[in-house]
Amino acid sequence: SDSLARTMPAAAAMPGGEASTFVDIAKKFCLTGAASMLAEGATFPIDITKTRLQLQGQADFTGSRMGFGAMFANIAKTEGVAGLYAGVTPAVARHIPYTGFRAIGYEYIRAFFCGDKPKDQAPLLAKMAAGMTAGGIGQAIAVPCDLIKVRMQGDGRLVAAGKLDKPRYTGLFDAFTKIKAAEGMGGFYMGCTPAIQRAALVNLGELTTYDSAKKAIVVYTGDNLLCHLCSAICSGFV
Repeated sequence: SDSLARTMPAAAAMPGGEASTFVDIAKKFCLTGAASMLAEGATFPIDITKTRLQLQGQADFTGSRMGFGAMFANIAKTEGVAGLYAGVTPAVARHIPYTGFRAIGYEYIRAFFCGDKPKDQAPLLAKMAAGMTAGGIGQAIAVPCDLIKVRMQGDGRLVAAGKLDKPRYTGLFDAFTKIKAAEGMGGFYMGCTPAIQRAALVNLGELTTYDSAKKAIVVYTGDNLLCHLCSAICSGFV
């Protein structure tokens, strides 16, 4: 893990770790956020298709139910390529606080639970607790972007069904302005409880698995790109 000492006054080193500078932390925050934003952008058409499939369960849904391939093709046909990226801006923006915090927060929260133990001797329960905490807090910060993303993803279906003349929001900032004016700050946190619970459980699995897999793999590969890639693949299956 990193450490905390040169640029931050009287910064305390992480238990069992080295000291990270503020620049190191900022760099890691930006890089993890940027990597997740690129991944989100590349896979977003899959995400919007998933959301539309879920919306088929709504009471006002009419028409025959579609599978993944049919839904993907229908969005592309009726709404164009732009329809496959409706809501991509808030989805990408969400990763700045969410992924940035959970990646960095996990290490420091894990260190807190570990006490004086080195990071490579962190007990499983400490990793699990750190994953849940970091994921839950990160999602709590990112909930407004999540809500806007889902609304923008759903609007295309409503327009295609003739229930809306046009999407309610033109973009992230337009959505923030309109939701705040119409619903107040509470409007941004509708459905936040299950979202936070889900993120806590997802990160319990993902971050704990990544950390544990890396500890096992690094013995054979060294701490390099291959090690991180294999660890990430393992965590992705959880």
